[in-house]
Amino acid sequence: VYLISCCNLCLQIFPFQFFIPELWLICLLSSQWMWGQHFPQMDARNYVSDTALFIPRRPWLAASEVFGMNMAVWTFDRFLMNEDFAKINGHTIKQNFKTGPVWDTDKFSTNLVAHPYHGSLYFNAARSNGLNFWQSIPFAAGGSLMWEFFMETEPPSINDMLATSFGGIELGEITYRLSDLFIDNRSHGAERVGREILSGLISPMRAINRIITGEAWRHSSSKGRVYTSVPVNFIVGVGPRFLAEQEGSKHGTTSMHVSFRLDYGDPFNDDFYSPYEWFQLKAGFDFFSSQPLISQVNAVGAIWGKQVWSKGPRSLAAGIFQHFDYYDSELKSNSSQTVAPYRISEAAAVGGGLIYYKRGTPDNKVDVYAELYGTGVALGASISDYLRLEERDYNLGSGYSVKAFTGLAYDKRWAFLIDLENYHIFTWKGYEPDIDWNAVDPTKLNVQGDAGNARLTVFSTTLAYMSKHKWNIALRNRYFSRRTHYKYHKDIDSSTYDIMLTLGWRI
Repeated sequence: VYLISCCNLCLQIFPFQFFIPELWLICLLSSQWMWGQHFPQMDARNYVSDTALFIPRRPWLAASEVFGMNMAVWTFDRFLMNEDFAKINGHTIKQNFKTGPVWDTDKFSTNLVAHPYHGSLYFNAARSNGLNFWQSIPFAAGGSLMWEFFMETEPPSINDMLATSFGGIELGEITYRLSDLFIDNRSHGAERVGREILSGLISPMRAINRIITGEAWRHSSSKGRVYTSVPVNFIVGVGPRFLAEQEGSKHGTTSMHVSFRLDYGDPFNDDFYSPYEWFQLKAGFDFFSSQPLISQVNAVGAIWGKQVWSKGPRSLAAGIFQHFDYYDSELKSNSSQTVAPYRISEAAAVGGGLIYYKRGTPDNKVDVYAELYGTGVALGASISDYLRLEERDYNLGSGYSVKAFTGLAYDKRWAFLIDLENYHIFTWKGYEPDIDWNAVDPTKLNVQGDAGNARLTVFSTTLAYMSKHKWNIALRNRYFSRRTHYKYHKDIDSSTYDIMLTLGWRI
């Protein structure tokens, strides 16, 4: 099923995004089930290394790898796939600089999942060559700029540069830290091969650099990890999911839903708080249905954080957080007139947040956890009821989001959770209502979409039980409400819901 699903995904996006199966595998091996997000210190597995590995800085090698990666992808597109956009020359490059950046017409998954993952490869070329978080950022941006201006005949894309750079930074640091958990230079034989393959699938650029330096097979007396001690939670959940076509409807689609979640680090430990010392990653996948394979990806990482208050079992942490959120859905019908129940994304978003945790005591076995975030969104997207521009049926824009998560757990077994997410995306650069679509060149229209703004609210409740034997079960209900105001079209209010019954295992 995994191989078939990956192949299906690859056929839906640009050829250079064949790395997406690794993203699926990352979530498979290293994510946590939904309700675990609220209790990161509960039964966390602590990954401990005997020493911290120092990687020499090799910025020129990192730059060469970014350049080589783009050249390899272009060669594949040009000579194996014979893509028109890859038939570049001096004239096309000059024209790209003359035209300048525009808003492109690629499909939702390509622009808002595939491009961020590709940016993570640029970022990891630097991270795995000894550069720190901040020093690696220019490599993600530089790789994107090179591709957009030099490697395609199409004009450079504003949204691609934002999604590849910002999304690449977040997914890049997450995959880099995750790959570090499985490295063990003391191991040998089949175990060593398995560890290197697993680490390489999570972070391909790190695998390449371990091969170049000989670390992939060099035996040592220490594990050779960059980070010495990290508390991590891994849980995977599987179960049926029903998504209604609209609110109140008994008609919809049923799928086999697989959810993954990773909680990394401790948000209340600020002895040495480097970027992404604490982060969360979750993803949802739907199989055997008309729904997109990747239906949800959410990540939040602390760029900076600090415990600002503590009294007894209660703690409060504050910080600056980077966010990546992606929700996608489809209807059964393939008609061009149908509109997905919801579709929204924030690929480039940063803001402040608070995390509160009250630990249970022998006299009071109730744990309480809460998170509150407010973000500014530099690049977001939302479904359009009217726009059909080549592969685009969504509006791009910017705006803000507010998220609140809270939950109670009794005796670390029973939990009740309430989540609320609100995304508000404004589309500033629209098109005139009397436009003649037959006379329009889609690649040169250069609009964000339908002028207006869209608000998507996601409200969910979860009742869960976790046994002492690492299995868990949860019943979850989510409500999606979308309100889109259009400057030149009729406003649309749309809502739907889904129900999931999930059986999970702690890995």
